[in-house]
Amino acid sequence: MSNPYAPPEDRPRTPDGDRADAPAPQDGPSWPPPMPMPVPRTPVALEPEPQPPDPVLTARAAGLTRLFGVLVLASVLVATLPLPWQAPALLFALPALVVGVRALGVAARARTRGLVPLLAAGVVVALLWTTALGVMAYTWPALLAQQKCLEGALTISATSTCESQYQKELSTLLTPFEEASTGS
Repeated sequence: MSNPYAPPEDRPRTPDGDRADAPAPQDGPSWPPPMPMPVPRTPVALEPEPQPPDPVLTARAAGLTRLFGVLVLASVLVATLPLPWQAPALLFALPALVVGVRALGVAARARTRGLVPLLAAGVVVALLWTTALGVMAYTWPALLAQQKCLEGALTISATSTCESQYQKELSTLLTPFEEASTGS
């Protein structure tokens, strides 16, 4: 086959367009190699398009998330008060835990991708916080006695006496748990 970009030649040509004096084709490999026949491919099942978030459930999940945050914040703020006023912290933490779990369920049903991990982490933190407040409520008598003792302690020796008395009362309260863990 002749080169279409070459200058015109005045040589005789064969009917198929090649020069008459051109070398005969060789039986070896030619360059470029012939293209293989395309293999029919089976269609790959792609993941379906994610459905858009439900606006009604998203709004409900956002409202529950706000309530969850307010309850947790109220629980933390009340827990910073002096001892007799710390008791309502648990009363804020328990509903916060319930509202957080409900908000997590609504957010998952609403398909809100950013809110679900945030709420899951918040529920774990609220669970740990509620557990800590529950332990504090269990040891309430010892904590109250320690605070009253420390209010009247003016010296270092009086403060250490209050601390040793608190440790003694605390070990008395925790003895059933220690026995249960050792299996005695």
